[in-house]
Amino acid sequence: MIVALTALIIKNYWTELVLLFNPSHANQVKLLALVHSHGIIDVLLLTILIAILCGVPGAPNSVVCIFTGVCYGPFFGFLISWCGDILGNCLVRIAIAKSKISTKTRKNQVYRYLVRQRYPILGLATAFAVPFIPNLVTNYTSLRLKIQKSYYLTAVALGTLPVTFLYAYSGHAISTLKFKQLIPLVIIFILLCCLYLVIKRGVKRVKRYRHRRRK
Repeated sequence: MIVALTALIIKNYWTELVLLFNPSHANQVKLLALVHSHGIIDVLLLTILIAILCGVPGAPNSVVCIFTGVCYGPFFGFLISWCGDILGNCLVRIAIAKSKISTKTRKNQVYRYLVRQRYPILGLATAFAVPFIPNLVTNYTSLRLKIQKSYYLTAVALGTLPVTFLYAYSGHAISTLKFKQLIPLVIIFILLCCLYLVIKRGVKRVKRYRHRRRK
């Protein structure tokens, strides 16, 4: 399904991809004109593809989100990616709830760190914001903590907001050849990396605590 959907999107956006890899002011004008010719069906296809890739570990979800920013600009590109990420995480959560999760996920150190958070909604939002943490682990944690749907949606929306904005704005900066706009994006990326390091440090503390208890 993913392969077929990707192939369909590549077919529909092939001319845009060619123009993207040949950057110039003239091609930029052509690119904008071509994007405006696409209908709601193409937008829905991109949203669905982003949603599906959310549940696939190691899938190039960021590439699709950046491409969305290239085609639809920082605002609409962000909205498409954001909706896709929220929908995708909801689907992952539903899939986990209806299937058996592996013991490997239960033993995951990030999972053990998240379930011990004093403010679970904040912990989940932080995990969703860090691209290096698998969505499978974060969504499984939300189920184990029995987070209400409204609070879960809040955590997903807040968590995925910065990273989808980062991707969409990066795509826009690349397509317009305004590379100075990438500076604040680099700062946001560094902050997300710092969040990851904070979580990683917390994971090590949990691991040391469990090791002491065994002794």
